[in-house]
Amino acid sequence: MNRPMCVSQVPIFAELNNEQLKEVFNTVNHRKFNAGDYLYMAEDMKNTLYVVHSGEVRVYRLNDEGDEQLLRILRNGDFTGEYALFGSTGKYANYAEVTKDASICTIQKEDIQDLINSYPKIGLKIIESFAERLNASEAQTTGAAILSARDRLIDYIDKEKNNDIIELSMTKKNLASLLSMQPETLNRTFSKLESEGVLEKLTHKKYRVL
Repeated sequence: MNRPMCVSQVPIFAELNNEQLKEVFNTVNHRKFNAGDYLYMAEDMKNTLYVVHSGEVRVYRLNDEGDEQLLRILRNGDFTGEYALFGSTGKYANYAEVTKDASICTIQKEDIQDLINSYPKIGLKIIESFAERLNASEAQTTGAAILSARDRLIDYIDKEKNNDIIELSMTKKNLASLLSMQPETLNRTFSKLESEGVLEKLTHKKYRVL
């Protein structure tokens, strides 16, 4: 895999020039993962930042009852593992499961910290990413607590639609987990919105917002 291509597409390195990117390239390793593999599991002691070059990874946590809560789906240019790099315990709190065969770039803790010392903009970009993910997590938690299943789905559609078309970027099972509902509830809610004339089903994963 082209290591420069892997790193140059990552937002946290976007403001580095070519010479600076070359320094980043030298710290990168590459691994292949198959669907069903895990980049890491909760409580694993790791010191690695994972960058998705191709494929798909889902990051989720388990509650006290063992139910899954999807946090995000990672694709090209997305990264995970940042909490292990900067948290005091060095442990992952979530699970990162490969859902489509993936090419992953890995950068070790010592290397990324050296890069931040040399190029503070990288650290600022990571902080920005933290803030965005914290905001999304708080919105997700608040929505699950105060919004009905119908309102949660409508809120998701409003954010994700493009020119009155919503094409699901994940399976409905994963979407149900993201919206904190059972898959059966999600399917019923989609059907209800269709019957109300809110949505028109075009394909299994594509709808027109009426």
